[in-house]
Amino acid sequence: MLLFSLHNFRIVASLGLDKLSLRAFGVVIDTGAGPNWVRRNALAPDWLRQVVTSKKEEQVRLRDAKNARLRTSGTVTLWLQTGARIVPVPFLVVNDLSVPVFLGCTFIDDNAHAILPQDRSIRWMNGSVTAILRGPLDDGDRSMRVSCVLRATLNTRLPPSAATVV
Repeated sequence: MLLFSLHNFRIVASLGLDKLSLRAFGVVIDTGAGPNWVRRNALAPDWLRQVVTSKKEEQVRLRDAKNARLRTSGTVTLWLQTGARIVPVPFLVVNDLSVPVFLGCTFIDDNAHAILPQDRSIRWMNGSVTAILRGPLDDGDRSMRVSCVLRATLNTRLPPSAATVV
C-alpha cells in the first residue's frame, strides 16, 4: 500500500486561445483534482465563444472542497504556458470557483516531472522550472499527513523525489 499526501500549489501561468495572445493568471495545481477547471468569468468574451456547451446528460458532476456541487457549462481548450513550455489544455468551464484556474491530475500526469515544495518549484517534463508562490508548507503544517490511500497492484518504482509513506 502506498500513501500519498494531497496538496495544492499556487503558480503564475499564462493562458489564451492562441500562443500569441496569452494572459497571466494565478493558477492552482491541485494534486487531488482530476480534471482541469476554469472559472467562467475568468474567460475573455472571445474565449467564451469557443466553449463547447455540454448537453445536460453529458455534464460532469463535480464537488468542491466543501462538498458543494459545481455546475459545468462546457469545455474549452486553451494554450497554457508554464516555464518555457506552451501546451494545449482542455478545461471544464465551471460557474463558481474560488480561483480562476485549477490544473488537476490530468495536467500534472502529462506535464509535471516533479513538484518540489521544499525548493518551491515545479519541474516540467521539458526541464523548465516554475516557481511555487504558495503551497502546503506555507500554512505552518510541515507534516506529511496522509489524505489518500492507493493500493499498488503491480510492482511500482517511485522516483527518489516522490513524497511517500510506505
